[in-house]
Amino acid sequence: MTELQDRIFTISNPVEIDYACEEIRQLLKNKLLWLTNPYHIAQRFYKKTENQSFFYPETYIPNVEDKNYTYHVLTPDNDYKGMCFFLAGNVKGSQQDYVDNILRYPVSIIFSANLELIDKPRLKQYLFTSELIKEVRKILIDNRMNFNFAFEIVSETRDLKEVYKEFVLDKIESYNRAPLQCFRFNLEIILNDLC
Repeated sequence: MTELQDRIFTISNPVEIDYACEEIRQLLKNKLLWLTNPYHIAQRFYKKTENQSFFYPETYIPNVEDKNYTYHVLTPDNDYKGMCFFLAGNVKGSQQDYVDNILRYPVSIIFSANLELIDKPRLKQYLFTSELIKEVRKILIDNRMNFNFAFEIVSETRDLKEVYKEFVLDKIESYNRAPLQCFRFNLEIILNDLC
């Protein structure tokens, strides 16, 4: 595992969608025992090889000792027990929402898990991805009243093409073959832009 993979940080004084995603990230980090690498909001970056072009999810990893700006690619990795990252879409809303200081964001949380590292004997019996999805859903629903913003789960998927639909990745078929499994939650986050 590289040092970047191990560097998980807390964002100080985030606002608006950064704040909401950070609050949910901290919740998941504290409640999901298998989630070892919870990352913040990812961006899409372009990479070209001789034969193909790719779009990868990457996240900024601050390093106060380094004068360079560092990014980390967020594709599934056998070294991770569990990993997640957020994608935040463009703010949406009606004119009245803006008058009322309401911001609506489509946000996705993409998860990747190594089932062998989570529970090898259980993996020998079946792919228990549904249990992980159910656990995430329960944590989100049970804790949504604890935030000073609202959100709803719009959809969830295990379909690999839907999980990584914003990206063009190499070796994508290997991201959902045992022991690796991926899934995604799509949310709508509604917050007051004064918070």
